[in-house]
Formats: sequence, structure tokens, C-alpha cells
Amino acid sequence: MNQDDTIDLLLSGDTMLGRGVNRVIRQKGPFYPLASIASITNAAALFFTNLECVITSSDQKYSGPDKVFYFHAEPEAVETLTQAGVDFVSLANNHTLDADYTGLMEMLELLEKEQIKYAGAGKNLEEASQPVIFNRGDIKVGVLAYCDHQNDFAAGQNREGIRYVDISDAGMVSDMLSEVRKLSEQVDHVVVSFHWQANKARFVDDEYRNLASELVNAGTSVIWGHSPHHFQGVEWMGHSAVIYSSGGLVDDYAVDSNFRNDYQLLFNLTLSDQRVEQIQCFPIELKYSQTLPASSQARQWIETRFEQMCGEVGSRISKDDEWLTVLPSD
Repeated sequence: MNQDDTIDLLLSGDTMLGRGVNRVIRQKGPFYPLASIASITNAAALFFTNLECVITSSDQKYSGPDKVFYFHAEPEAVETLTQAGVDFVSLANNHTLDADYTGLMEMLELLEKEQIKYAGAGKNLEEASQPVIFNRGDIKVGVLAYCDHQNDFAAGQNREGIRYVDISDAGMVSDMLSEVRKLSEQVDHVVVSFHWQANKARFVDDEYRNLASELVNAGTSVIWGHSPHHFQGVEWMGHSAVIYSSGGLVDDYAVDSNFRNDYQLLFNLTLSDQRVEQIQCFPIELKYSQTLPASSQARQWIETRFEQMCGEVGSRISKDDEWLTVLPSD
């Protein structure tokens, strides 16, 4: 296939720009956290990330039930996204309302001003359910975003919030699948961003694999999961790709020496107008508030773990000097 007939869609996991990352941005500037991988993130036709914080000038906290963690980043942090070439952020997650409803609305204004598209949150349920559509050459990509936890963040008919889906609720799942089918009639590819599973989930439970199958059958080309804070295996379902967890991109989190939440991946999907043609992954290493290409030691650990986790969902990997390619097991 002619390379001009395809585009590259780059996906990352959670981008947390609050707390220590916010302090580092104040000291070293907004380019610092992602500068070392910016040549990769800016090279893609589209670069998407899950924004795991609220960008706002407000120091207000969520007015609902108390939370353990609140992630606020100051407005300058939006430049971290723009300088890394971020085209889209998923806001359907459990930190979007950390600065309450006014913080969310300010963040939406900041993103719109910087021409960064978003989905999964809004001033009401209708807005939080709206897809975003991108045109790149002759290829049209649509994005929907959902979250399966933090139900008190759920948007309502007259309430700001996120696009929450209880995956055990048949009616909610049916509504989501209907949204996917509707969008699939308008675009070449539907990307479903899903903030799902528990933190540090080692294995992908059957309920998520079954839901992934339903989403693919409804017309999804790419399922882009996040929330567990580490990568999981990638599954080919026909010509569609299921990234069960894309891990993290930048944060200030303590490192678990067994879990290795500092060893992560970027996911590059090559899309034609018909299908996902290729899935490649670039190993990265998360230092405190800064992300780098993985060291040789980190890369070796990532390769071993990723090969194991892909095997668990029926895939295998091939390796070159920089990228890991995900292949069907057969």
C-alpha cells in the first residue's frame, strides 16, 4: 500500500500535569515534561492522550464526596499539550471534576482556545456524549470517550460532568453501542477512548474482552483503553485493534519496583481508509515529571512484559531497534 494512502494515529496513556509536574512546569517551562519525545509525538498525523487532571486557575476542590487525590494544573500546562502536538484529549475520567464544575468549564475554554479537541465531558450529558471528527487527507476519524467509574462525576441533562457508563448496566451499554454505530456511518474509523478497569489490573478480565468485542461489532476500529496506570496486551480483532490499557505518559507518581509504572509505551496505529494496517509501540521511561525514550534496561523489561501480556490476549510481537510491532498470533 502506498504510504500516502495511510495516516499515523499516536495514542498515549494518562497525562497528569498536576502536583509535582505543575511545579516543574513553573520552574522549567511547559515544554520540559515531554520535550525528549516531542519529535515522535509531533510526527504523527494525529496524537491523542487521556488528560488525567484539570487545567484551571481555580484552587477549588470537587464539591461532591471527598476524593483521595485531586490533580490540578495551572493554565500554563496547556502549552505542554500544544508543544507536544496533542490534537485530542479524552476527558472521560475520574479527575476531570477535581476542581469542580467551574474548573471543568474553564479547562474546556482553555482547550478550545488552543484548538485542542476533546470528548467525554461537557456542560451536560448531550455535550459529553458528542464525538469529535478529524479529517486527515482522505481519511476521516471519529472519537468517542467513556469512563466506567466515578459515577458521581456523571453528566446529566442539566449537570456538567463526564460520559459515564456502568458496564454492568445493559441499557447504558446499549446506548453507548448505538452511539458507536451512528458515528461509524459518518467516518472511516471510530476510536473509542475508555477509562476502564481497576488501577494496577494485571490481567484483562473477560467482561472487558467481551465488551471490546461488542464495540468492535458495533463498528469500532480502535479501542483505546486507559486507567490501570500500566500497559496491558494489545489484541487484534479482525482488522480492529484493542489496546486494553495504554498506561501513562507523564506524572509524578511513586514508582512500584514490581509494577514498574515508570516503564510505558506509546502506541502508533497506521490507518488506511479501510482498516488498521499496523500497530507499533515505542518504549518510554517516566522520570519524575519528565518522559524520555526508554533506556536499554527499561526497554528490556518492557519488551519482556509486553510480549507476555500480548500473548495473554492472543497476539505476539516482533522487535527492531526502536519499535515493537504487534502481530496476530496466527
